[in-house]
Amino acid sequence: MLHKLAVALVLLVAVALVTGCAPKITRTADPSGGDFYTEEEYQKLKKDQREAYCADLLDAYGGGQDCVDTAKAGLARESEAIGDLEDVLAGLTPQLMSLRGEVEGLQGQIAYFEGLPRMYIIEKGDFLYKIAGMEEVYADPLKWKRIWRANKGVLEGFSDPNLIYPDWELTIPRDWPHSYTVKEGENLWMIAKRWEIYGDGRLWTQIFEANGDVLSDPDMVRPGQTLTIPR
Repeated sequence: MLHKLAVALVLLVAVALVTGCAPKITRTADPSGGDFYTEEEYQKLKKDQREAYCADLLDAYGGGQDCVDTAKAGLARESEAIGDLEDVLAGLTPQLMSLRGEVEGLQGQIAYFEGLPRMYIIEKGDFLYKIAGMEEVYADPLKWKRIWRANKGVLEGFSDPNLIYPDWELTIPRDWPHSYTVKEGENLWMIAKRWEIYGDGRLWTQIFEANGDVLSDPDMVRPGQTLTIPR
């Protein structure tokens, strides 16, 4: 009895397959959106569904190939641009090396100047002209006046700036002043000409323009006025 029932079930399934009553696919895959049938689902498709699905697959492949070709073209352009930049960098390398050498040289000079003494103890036989000419001071004897001006508190009352005595301690100015107090008999040209200011009297106009709130006339400079020195 069971044998007969099994045979009947097999016959019913066969008839269902022949008559198209086999389970159907209820969804439609879209390859262009990355949605594909599984192997099991594909086997259940009808012939026309399979043909349509294969056509969709070809279209999706063609679209993907176009994307790949576009990407390859873009990559080629980027590679060309990179090559151009590498050529430019290769041309700039000598200049960069030269600039690096200049920077290192300037750093060495800065370190040297920062290490110079800011104070000097007078020894027997010294005078300001001699001190200013020392390598570790200014290496220029003509710059002795700046030492004189910076040490008025010590040298005040001495008519001869070279009347100095051993063991006195003098300040050696190293900065580039941002302000200046006018002395008797000075004018803007004289101030601008000082080496620690600009070293060029023709630059007096910069001082005048920076002190418009104090000076209304470049010839009306009074002793004791403190002027801004633009840098």
